[in-house]
Amino acid sequence: MVDKIQEYCAGGVVYTDGKVLTIKMISNNEIIFPKGHIALGETYQDTAIREVYEETGYKTKIIDTLGSLSYEFDENGKHYAKTVYYYLMELLDTTARPTPEREEGEDFVNLWLSISKAFDMLTHQGSKDLLNKALQIINLESSRPVR
Repeated sequence: MVDKIQEYCAGGVVYTDGKVLTIKMISNNEIIFPKGHIALGETYQDTAIREVYEETGYKTKIIDTLGSLSYEFDENGKHYAKTVYYYLMELLDTTARPTPEREEGEDFVNLWLSISKAFDMLTHQGSKDLLNKALQIINLESSRPVR
């Protein structure tokens, strides 16, 4: 029996002007939300902000918590159990040009999608569920009276 390796990650659903930021993985043609590993001593929120910046080049801030996704997979003869904590985020500067700080071997590109396109193109049902939750929060925020 193969030992299970537990991993913890955090990432974000970045929403602005009716679109969400995704990344398209070139090697396996997946479309997902940006995420990455939690560094020692780092909070989930700090990880989400850092990873979204490193993977996409966009500076963001957290608006709300979306929850977590857990899944398992096999890779290179090892079995992994991964939990990813996600946050609803917005851009800090909508005019900034992204300058990702991707690690060597990260073969993906930014992909801004309309909400309907995102539902069509996101690879995993869990990502679509996160998008649904994000939209519920966004709609609640936009329906609050201005004071």
